Parts: sequence; structure tokens; C-alpha cells
Amino acid sequence: MNSGLRILVSLLALTIVLYVVGCGGGSSITQPPPATCQSTATIKCTRSGAVQGVGIRTLYAFRGIPYAAPPVGNLRWKAPQPPGSWKGTRDASNFGKVCPQFDFSGRLVGDEDCLTLNVYISQNAPSQNLPVMVFVHGGSNSAGDAQILPAIVAQGVVMVTVQYRLGMLGFFANPLLTTEGGGSSAHYGLADQVAALQWVHNNIAAFGGDPQHVMLFGQSAGGWDVQTLLAIPSAQGLFSVAGDESGPVPAGRLPDLSTLEAADQSFVSAAGCSGAADVLACMRALSANTIVNLQTGYRFYSAIGSAFLPTDPFVALQQNGSPVPLLIGSNREEFALFESPNSGMDNNGYIAAVHQRFDPLGAGVANQVLSLYPSSAFISPAYALIAVDTDFNFTCETRNIARAASGTNRQPVWRYLYTHTIENSTALHSLGAFHAQELFFVFGDFSGINYTPTGSETTLSADMMGYWVRFAATGNPNGGGAINWPRYDATNDAMLQIDDNQVGLNGYKNIQCDYFSTLPQP
Repeated sequence: MNSGLRILVSLLALTIVLYVVGCGGGSSITQPPPATCQSTATIKCTRSGAVQGVGIRTLYAFRGIPYAAPPVGNLRWKAPQPPGSWKGTRDASNFGKVCPQFDFSGRLVGDEDCLTLNVYISQNAPSQNLPVMVFVHGGSNSAGDAQILPAIVAQGVVMVTVQYRLGMLGFFANPLLTTEGGGSSAHYGLADQVAALQWVHNNIAAFGGDPQHVMLFGQSAGGWDVQTLLAIPSAQGLFSVAGDESGPVPAGRLPDLSTLEAADQSFVSAAGCSGAADVLACMRALSANTIVNLQTGYRFYSAIGSAFLPTDPFVALQQNGSPVPLLIGSNREEFALFESPNSGMDNNGYIAAVHQRFDPLGAGVANQVLSLYPSSAFISPAYALIAVDTDFNFTCETRNIARAASGTNRQPVWRYLYTHTIENSTALHSLGAFHAQELFFVFGDFSGINYTPTGSETTLSADMMGYWVRFAATGNPNGGGAINWPRYDATNDAMLQIDDNQVGLNGYKNIQCDYFSTLPQP
């Protein structure tokens, strides 16, 4: 396995936690750009001051721009506050610090002063008022960063990538914080994303973007957050379309606020603050590294029934549909990134693994799963287990969400199934259409895995960028001579299969998904 792939596997393996397993939003900044600021190709005028970016390849990058004040000291576990202003021109050539986390090698990295975003534009931008794509990274809401190089901007779009508070710094629930926050806690990372969207609304025109045409999209935990943001009142009106890549939030998965508050009390005890005269002051005095060290074993998501997130995101889609056009999909072999297809697992090992996963869900469940996924139908027992875990956690939950959101007189839903297998690397080829693979094609950048795409893969990437950009601009991915992407319809589960050759697909894995949908959530 090459070094790029090792890094990819280590980082993205963190995302699996989400599946196997009120404070307000961003504050609006209304002041105009400084009168003395003069925009150029690499200098742009935000409402906090001028920023100077840098040319990289065929794009201009403006990196490390603060969209909120550093959430440190007394601002830890509070709503993101407006960023400060500056005089002169701020250097935006480098990324900001990542939020505190364990990196791929297990080292503690990052800084709480991490609420920054990056803006990318083409050096040959065809016009002003370009559609904007705001990307939320994955990583189980406990890791990851916004450091990408999106060649997709050459297709006529402005790209924004966002960093947000992670782990317990971003998703800690506590009744004292709920009282302090006016009825909500456990949602600081999501509130950061709302604040970033507000920054985009106020500032993106300076970079050639159209604040009325903003696509909010994310992958894995980022997709999970996007689906949640569809149900967050303070986020409404800040994006015009949404995309959820491999990040479904199942019905009933998010706990209510009181349940999460109770679950997180053990974190207060572990921090040594449960007996403090001022519990919040004690918790805020802890170092960020201490908090990250103590948070292992917890899950990081918001809670429902709060002022910030009143309703279960799945229920909200089921009752009202999506508030904006929704693009949603998954990859055929998501779990190949986490469960090696070359593990040498035999049939007995496969049977034991299925029983371990499904026996807790009821008598006979594992045997039914084995009948739906006989190892003889796959290349190996390891691939059979990858199919089981992928379908149970991704494929079928994605179908359930698409079904819940779609309907007559509702915003359109566009579902995809990504099936491409990497062609020019034996190690990557063996993983099939693994978790997060589609991002390299959507962004048009393969440097993260040290990979040179084949000619057909370069064409595939261009096709995918075209679909995503058209969706960002119009809410419909079709056009430009591309193969027709059918609008999702729950009666036939119509979707687009994305590979070297796109094709319409109906009813994928419906027999398996019909059964999985009868099972309780783990």
C-alpha cells in the first residue's frame, strides 16, 4: 500500500463511527467592505478586511480566512461570534490551523483557533455571479480538515471549504450549557457551519460568487451534517441546493437532548469537574488536548428537541420533503476502506462476523442476512461482508432518505450509486468503489492518493464535475449533453449509476433493503 493510500485509509477510517454505531447560528456581519480596499486578481475585499490569496496551478486560493472569532476561553461551547476586523491586507496564502484532533498517525494536532474557511476561484473565471459550492468535510465529526485543491472551479464555480469544531469541543451536551445557550447544547460544530454559510452569504460576491446560488454539500460525517442542517431553522435561506454523499442520518439515530446530556455527564466526571463549584469554568479551563484525549468512545452529533434542532432530520424530510433540491448517493463498496477485501477471511469467519453484527437485533436475523448475501455470490467471503455492511449502513439508509424526501409537489431528489473501480492501481482497484473515492473525481484532484487517472477516468471526473456544477447552478444536474440523470421516484427507485459510462438504474438492492428496513437501529 503506498503512503498516500495509508494516509487516506487512516483518516477516513474515523468516519465509520457514525454508521456502526440552543445556541443560535452564525452572527450576521452587515458592515460593508473597507472603503480603502481595492480588489485585484489575488486581493479580495471581505467585510472584515482585505485578503491576499495565491495562484496555484489554474486557480487562485484564499485560505485560512476567519469566519468567526476563535472559540477559546469563555467562548468555548458558545455560539460562534463574528470575526474581528483587520487593517491592511491579510495574508491568505496558507491554510489555517486544523481543529484539535488525532491525525492519521495518532498524534494530537490542531488548535481551537480554527474557525476558518478557504475560497477557491478559477484564474480564468468566465463571469461574476458564479454558483458557489460549500463543502463540509468528513471524519466522524472528530477529525478531518478543509485542505483540498479543487480543480472543479475551472468548470465555472466558486468553491468554499469549511473547518468547524470537532469532537467534544463541537458536540458536548450539558444541562448547564443548555441553560446558558437558551435551550440548546451539543451543536457547536453545526452552528459553526451555519456561521460559515452566513459568511458566504455576506462575502462571496467579492470572489465572483452568487450568494443566491449556493450548494451546501458534504461527504460521510459532512453529509450527515448537511442532512441535519436541512432541519435546522437558522440555516434556512443560506443555501439553495444540498448534497449528501455517503452520509445518511437514519430515522431515530439522533438522541433527544436530555438523553445526550445524561450520556455526556461521564465526560464531566472523567475531566474531574463534576464536583467543581463552577462546572463550566472547570471544563473551560481544560486544555484542548486534554479534551481530545478524554473524548474517545463518545459519539459526536447534535441532539433533537432543542431550540437549535427541534426535529429529527429524517422525520423532517418525511413530513415536509427537503427545503431545497437534494442530491444524495452512496458508493457500492463503502466498507472496503475499513474491511480489507484481502484479509483472507474464510466462509466460517464470514458467518461468525454476520452473527456478531446481527444476533443482537433479533433471533434469526443473522441467518436471514446470510441467505440474502451468500458468500458464493461474491468474489470472496470478505467481499460478501463488505456488501452486507455497505448496504445495511449506507445503501439502504440512502434509499430510505430518498424515499422519505421525494414526492409530489416537493423539491426534487436526485439519487446516485457510484460504482467506479480505480483502473491504474492494483491496491486501489482491489477496494472497489470505496468510501470517499468519488470525492477525487468530484474535485478533479488525485494528489491525495498520489494517483494518475487514466484517460477514461479523466473523462469520468469531467462528467461528475459537470453534474455537480449544474446542480449547484440550477438544482438539476442534467444538461451539457450528459447522460440523463433521472429524478428520483420512490415508486421505481430511479437513480443514476456513475461509472465510466453513466446509466439509469432502478430498484438497486431492493430485496435486501426491504429486509434491512424492518430491523431496529443498532
